Amino acid sequence: MTPRHRHVAVFVGLTVTLILWFRTPEWLLIPPFRFLGTPRTAHPDILNRTLGFQHIFAINLPSRTDRRDAMTIAAALSDLEVIWIDGVAGKDVPEKVLPGHPDSRQGGFTVGNKGSWRAHMDVLQRIVRENITSALILEDDADWDVRLKAQMQIFARAARAFTQPRHGQTLAERYRNTHHPELLISRLPRSITDHRSPSPYGTDWDALWLGHCGTEFPTITTTTTRTEPTTSNAHFPPPLRVTIPEDMTVPAPDHLKPHPFAFPDALASQYPPHTRVVHASRGTVCTQAYAVSQQGARKLLWRFGLLTLSGGWDLMLRDWCDGVFHPSTGDATAAGEAASRKRGPTCVTVQPPLFSHFYGKGNGAASDIMAPGGGFVNRQREMTPYVRVSVRLNMGRLVEGEEGVEQWDEEGVEQWDDGG
Repeated sequence: MTPRHRHVAVFVGLTVTLILWFRTPEWLLIPPFRFLGTPRTAHPDILNRTLGFQHIFAINLPSRTDRRDAMTIAAALSDLEVIWIDGVAGKDVPEKVLPGHPDSRQGGFTVGNKGSWRAHMDVLQRIVRENITSALILEDDADWDVRLKAQMQIFARAARAFTQPRHGQTLAERYRNTHHPELLISRLPRSITDHRSPSPYGTDWDALWLGHCGTEFPTITTTTTRTEPTTSNAHFPPPLRVTIPEDMTVPAPDHLKPHPFAFPDALASQYPPHTRVVHASRGTVCTQAYAVSQQGARKLLWRFGLLTLSGGWDLMLRDWCDGVFHPSTGDATAAGEAASRKRGPTCVTVQPPLFSHFYGKGNGAASDIMAPGGGFVNRQREMTPYVRVSVRLNMGRLVEGEEGVEQWDEEGVEQWDDGG
């Protein structure tokens, strides 16, 4: 490329970026992160209508027109483009197509689980078939903060500590054998956080678990009672934590209480208020939102479309990210030694999550997979855990051109009114 052409390319790139900045409402751009100020280090791709992924898919049972209507408006208000994937009723999935041995599905495996599994496999199949580089997958009751694009800009910087190899190794792998390693996001090397990298979220990852109802901090030694890999420490999620202080989109500690199905939430007790932490996925449950790369989609479709079906989709994804399905190295054969050197899945999550489950009033909150609805049914108020300025809770205001209001104030006191 000649110097003249190079200057033209730079000019065009700057022009496109400026157009994105000025066409996007200010409240979608400016991150309320006191330590960072203005988002000068933002990756411009995250400002597009798919958050820097190639596509955003949302799974929805055709009968739940209420949820499709609501997410359509929420996506439009956030300048997002969503592709709908029809959900699958469990009764329509024949037993002969289910992978794995029937005994592995005993206990807790419902008709709803069967339909959910097939719907997620259908999304993964499409990603693989169309060679989609990356995709965000949402469930139709997902909700998020009106400042989502600003949050994703910061998450992308932190995630690259786990997904952007340098000299053949990620920063997280370099810190693997350090007890409780922790880095401020502002201390990450520019070589991995530079927004000029080809992908906003790094070049080597399988899944980004962005919406959940609980997760654990990885450690070097594990103490959970679930089936664990029998391989060395190298196959456990790396223990590095990247902390984001003074993130005013994080609720006060009183509103970081754990979901009824999740492990106790250690974030509120271990960190100052308004701290967000990005780390490798460990013990994560619920799949309100997760992204997969092309390589991740192929691995997941092979494992769970053809080999294994042992429970709810989120629990299988949890175990996969935790390394439970990594090849055993109990023998001393050459094949076993090769398996021991093979890296486990790269799954990155964040707490509190950036997407959460919207709970409507009364029985409208009930889940289509599990009747209890996550323990939040029959509520007198609508709510979304972990989200301060919810798109769903503010929908009436936003469509009228008004600003959103917070679900709780900075001290954590609920201030939502029913007139919103």
